[in-house]
Amino acid sequence: MLNLVGTVKNYHWGKKGPASLVYQLAKLNSLPEQDLSEKNAFAELWMGNHVLDPSVIKESNQLLGDYLSTQPTEVVGNTRDLPYLLKVLSIETALSIQVHPNKEEAQELHKLCPDVYKDDNHKPEMAIALSPFRALCGFRPIDEILGFLQSYPALSQLLGDDNVQKLKEDLGKDGSSPGLKACFTKLIESSADEIKSCLEKIKIQLEAALDSDNILLSTFHTLLRDFPGDVGVLTVFFFHILQLQPGEAIFIAANEPHAYISGDCIECMACSDNTIRAGLTPKPKDIPTLIRMLSYRPQSLASKIFPPQKLDDFVDFFSPPVKDFAVVRYRIPAGVSSHSVKLRRHGSVLLVLSGKAKLVVSGGSSLEVCRGSVVFLPGNAGDQLTIVQETSEAPFEAYQALYNDF
Repeated sequence: MLNLVGTVKNYHWGKKGPASLVYQLAKLNSLPEQDLSEKNAFAELWMGNHVLDPSVIKESNQLLGDYLSTQPTEVVGNTRDLPYLLKVLSIETALSIQVHPNKEEAQELHKLCPDVYKDDNHKPEMAIALSPFRALCGFRPIDEILGFLQSYPALSQLLGDDNVQKLKEDLGKDGSSPGLKACFTKLIESSADEIKSCLEKIKIQLEAALDSDNILLSTFHTLLRDFPGDVGVLTVFFFHILQLQPGEAIFIAANEPHAYISGDCIECMACSDNTIRAGLTPKPKDIPTLIRMLSYRPQSLASKIFPPQKLDDFVDFFSPPVKDFAVVRYRIPAGVSSHSVKLRRHGSVLLVLSGKAKLVVSGGSSLEVCRGSVVFLPGNAGDQLTIVQETSEAPFEAYQALYNDF
């Protein structure tokens, strides 16, 4: 087993300094040359072997990828490299309205625009809330969107009668909605003046009709405050607004629209950084590509929550419908002195969020860990991991990213 140091990302939307969970973890596990100024925003902590920012082995200061390239195949498993990327996100202001391409689309985008789309992999991803966590994700059912268009005439006028009629014709139909595509395309391509006028009218009407605690109004206000005049604010009428509690998760497939708004989360994904943006961001947008690749399939709100499987009383398993990654969550009470689980024959990355313990693998090695520890467990470590708690003061909580071969 190896101690790793993750890579910090200081994106503008991250929480500042000690308020950021990313900052807290980085302070506990960093290299001397890392810039951990409290004045900075600390948005993401990357743990894995992505080509742009691979993790570093703490003991040797060697890049994880360089180490893996010299090891026998069984150290990683039959994937030969880590097909996943584990992250912690600490969000102060919203991330962009975005989608991620599927594998074929990612290869095409990387070939055409390698400076923008810097790898050729798809990016299905999962977010597991560590605090109250708000996100936009997936298109609402058509009847909900039509209800908003009836309630807020300024939005209906912006989209145009012909597009609204196309949406009405899709009511009750299954599958992809041409009317939804027509309406959303008109929305996202509207001029800045049209968006500004629509936002001003809807803001007045929302404040007159809804209580300040209403999730639609509060989300609208949050986005409008941080991105005044941005078309992304109006997507609250098209996308589900999810308020996850700690432990709840969402899975986001290729071409599914989403934007994280606030909170802290564990995020795991296929090893990629390909993102197609269309709003709520100062970063470059690629609206034609987003319109072309977006999945215009309405979904229910309940379908967006992704429940884990219980492996035992203390261990949960989040298994998305992709092979690239899965996540194991350990939550072992302070009074439990040790707990054993089965290990898979693939390299995995484990992050400790709480507690102090000794990790013991059946192959014979052991490693002391505590809050902030990031550990690479090789695929040939053995078939069992035992977590021996060193103290009864705090429960042991950790998240482990691994190849999804269950």
